[in-house]
Amino acid sequence: MAGTRSRRAVRRDRPVNHVPPDVPGYQAGGLPAHWQPSFGPPQSGPPQFGPSQFGPPPPRRHGRAAAKVVVLLVVIALLSTAGFVVNRLLVSAVGGATSATASVQRFFDALEDKDWTALGLLLPPDETSQVAGLLRDTADLQESIGGSADSVTDQLDGVSIDVSDLSLSSEEVARDLTKVVIERATIVVEIDEKATESLTDLIPDAGIDGLGSIGVTVSINGAEVSYDYRGGSDSDSGSESLVIGGDTTPPFLMSVRRDGGWFVSPVFTVAQYLAEESGWETEDSDESHVTFDSPDKAAAGFVEGLAETIATADIGHVADAMGGVEARLLRTYAAGINAELESDPDLGLGPDVQITVRDTDFDVTPGEDGQARIKISHIGLEFGSDGRRATIDFDGDCVRFVADDEPDEGGCISDGGEFASRLYRSLGHLVAIPQDGGWKVSPVATYVDWLGIAVRELAGVDADLLAAVVDMDFSRLAAREPAGRIGVSDEITVEIAPVSTSIYAGVSVLEAEPSAGLVEYSCTSDNAPYFCEIIVVDREGRRIEQESTYDVGTGYRRGYAVTGETRLLVAGVAGAVVVESAPG
Repeated sequence: MAGTRSRRAVRRDRPVNHVPPDVPGYQAGGLPAHWQPSFGPPQSGPPQFGPSQFGPPPPRRHGRAAAKVVVLLVVIALLSTAGFVVNRLLVSAVGGATSATASVQRFFDALEDKDWTALGLLLPPDETSQVAGLLRDTADLQESIGGSADSVTDQLDGVSIDVSDLSLSSEEVARDLTKVVIERATIVVEIDEKATESLTDLIPDAGIDGLGSIGVTVSINGAEVSYDYRGGSDSDSGSESLVIGGDTTPPFLMSVRRDGGWFVSPVFTVAQYLAEESGWETEDSDESHVTFDSPDKAAAGFVEGLAETIATADIGHVADAMGGVEARLLRTYAAGINAELESDPDLGLGPDVQITVRDTDFDVTPGEDGQARIKISHIGLEFGSDGRRATIDFDGDCVRFVADDEPDEGGCISDGGEFASRLYRSLGHLVAIPQDGGWKVSPVATYVDWLGIAVRELAGVDADLLAAVVDMDFSRLAAREPAGRIGVSDEITVEIAPVSTSIYAGVSVLEAEPSAGLVEYSCTSDNAPYFCEIIVVDREGRRIEQESTYDVGTGYRRGYAVTGETRLLVAGVAGAVVVESAPG
């Protein structure tokens, strides 16, 4: 990656992308969000433990330790889930328990025994089938950058869980869906030093590094949840109430019936917490009688169902055309979802708008594990309201919008250059799964397939870049031979090479000349003017943050303190990228 330079005043006649203060360039290590696999849990989730809403909150003496407890329990749950989902692939039995309460009791028993096969058999098949392959790909990716070769179960050897005084009750909330309430329990979690290091690698900001072994005791007595935490020289304890939708309630897990057996459902557990927080009612999720005899017909049915849902604010239309656990989820909470659609003017087009799917055309190719990938060749939609008419057409690249008495509008994916075109070729498809004796489009399967493609593509990228993307370890990139050297009030052009055939973007490394004052850096890409980013690190790859100073004569100044060996990691679309510097 060669660099060319010119010693002249910095130009401001082109759009530039400044490095914003206090905001990291890209959270996964300086690469565009399109490349980043989403390994973490979703941001939304069930309500957290907090002070009672029936009085003033008590003093927050244990917030820091409470946060650590929550983080540890969540991470342990995620690692446990990964362990028994992987092991589920090895088991051909149907599994499940004889009752909803028994499924939760056996779940805790298996957790104590670290019996990953038993745990896997207690998860619903329709919630685990899509995830297992992605976990395999993720493990391969981690190994390719020199991560731990130990399996998830090996890393959990240092975690012990003891559950005692467990008392459960159950309440049926819909057909084949039961809430299992944890009325009373004492859960003791012990994590040895090696396992703590593994958790620290997984979540560096958890604040548990260097603590050695950790112990957490959680006691549940109805809605009151108390905990005792100890880690290193840190310890804390407290008691708080679980409040959902304004009411105190004991914690619970949801159990679902599938093929005659009962399974603990992570998906419906999260959904039920959110539903109760929002005041939604549940209803029986009857099986859909809609089915399609080919993947392309399933895609056409999905588009028609989505159009009908948008026009009528009734989620049932698209739910009937969908496959996977998400279809059951939408039908179970349809009343609450429909109420949200009807009450939010931004979510619907109004009762006077008619949507017609004029024509569709799809290309179908084989996908993973007997699934099918569906690429849109053409979709034509027609909208009508109050005698006015508009059409939208998409031909696989360009969108064209035509309305009465208005100029035509549109745009193309290819307008975004080679980066956008390659990205769409890799991820621009839906996934249909075999279900109900035919085919149905599954948004969850589609998303997991996108993640799998991204992870496999990243696995082919060189290890230096992978370390930055996955582990936010910039030391390898910082050790590379710089493509050039940039001073103050300077400009240099670098050529960024694509990291793979599908990812038409990359990173170039520049050396920054030391300066007595603060320095600002900016960049612009010839192929995508606003799509480049600069991460400033020292010679060892440690991130350097922007600083601000104040002088009576000059006022506030902002920039980077470049006093020693400094590297600029320039991420952008492949091609020429101009990097500029100026006094802060």
